[in-house]
Amino acid sequence: MDQIDTINQIMKETGEPTESVLLRKLVDEALAARRKKNQSLPLIQEPDTEANPRLQTIETLLMRIVRQGEISLRIEDVCLGLLQDVLVEAYASRRLSWEFLVGPELRNGGVDVNELEQQFKLQTDRAKDYAYGLAAQIKESQNPR
Repeated sequence: MDQIDTINQIMKETGEPTESVLLRKLVDEALAARRKKNQSLPLIQEPDTEANPRLQTIETLLMRIVRQGEISLRIEDVCLGLLQDVLVEAYASRRLSWEFLVGPELRNGGVDVNELEQQFKLQTDRAKDYAYGLAAQIKESQNPR
């Protein structure tokens, strides 16, 4: 909370509209800087032995795996951000259509505000049940047998 002015300034400079995306980018930059700093320091002194080429091969392979894991996490982070934006837009559109199209029609038919909210919640719960059920079916179909 004590960094809010700095975050707002960075958002203004970069044109980033949301704090969450900016904070993810800042954390990624900090982690990359820390990794770079840690990579410059050798962890152990390698002895000059015949096993050294094998150890170097293993280290190279492990570093490739780590880099691929980092790339995968960055991709998942971007996907999560995009999915969150899609969900926000879908909910906002649904809420607007409910309030401006469905709501007035139902109020004219004598339905009170509490009933309108219950109807909206019921529709939301049905949509969740459908989405979670479909996701479970897809996940089940992907499991090897």
